[in-house]
Amino acid sequence: MINLKTADIISAIIGLLLSAYVWIASASFPQDVVMKIGPDFFPRIIAVAMTIASLFLLVQTLTNKTPEEAVQTLNLKDAGILRALAFLILAVVYVSVMDFLGFIIATIICLLVGMYILKFRNLKNMVLVSLGTAMGVYFAFASILGIQLPSGLLAMFF
Repeated sequence: MINLKTADIISAIIGLLLSAYVWIASASFPQDVVMKIGPDFFPRIIAVAMTIASLFLLVQTLTNKTPEEAVQTLNLKDAGILRALAFLILAVVYVSVMDFLGFIIATIICLLVGMYILKFRNLKNMVLVSLGTAMGVYFAFASILGIQLPSGLLAMFF
């Protein structure tokens, strides 16, 4: 059992560290010579938003005058917490295998597993949503935005 106040403080600190990392990492993105908005624009917007949200959570948690005995605890064996941890692991695995498998295959598998974790068990709809989303996003990035996503195992076809 973890005290929710402690969990909020830890989450806020992790959010601040992650947003700082995104800000610093996006500085190495190449500059766009045509547009003033380069590839670093949206990651930096997200980093600023995450910084604001993390600071808000930290300040709210630290200024809350709730007595210690009234503070809720976080049960790590709760089904919702276990699903969240499963999604975290799924996201790490997804990013880790994307270069090898490629965006389309990795995304289809990730979406199928994610829907299964959320207890969505209609196989036909799971497959259709996964295929449609992966293919739609891939071709939107490749055709409309001109951004190449990892092809992986399907490199010979694209």
